[in-house]
Amino acid sequence: MLKLYGINPVFSGHEHAYERVKPEDGIYYFVQGNSGKLVRNDFHHRDVVEASFDRGRTFMLVEIDGDKLDFQPISRTGQTVDSGEITRQVQPEKDAAAGR
Repeated sequence: MLKLYGINPVFSGHEHAYERVKPEDGIYYFVQGNSGKLVRNDFHHRDVVEASFDRGRTFMLVEIDGDKLDFQPISRTGQTVDSGEITRQVQPEKDAAAGR
């Protein structure tokens, strides 16, 4: 569904750490869950995690400007723990999205 409708970023918060998963089919997955109880060294799928932070709480700044999305998770002490830019996927054509 995400690919079908041209969705690039997916944000979730279940794990108790920050994670950015390696993009798959142009889709970026973020876990921003370390605002609650911290769980250290709990990255189950290290082979797919591109960036992570479990040494403190974070919040994430997200800025969208046209087709660009900038992200920057910041620790409670002000440290930038990751950052980057995502360019929006090309929107699927209406007929392609409808399965034609």
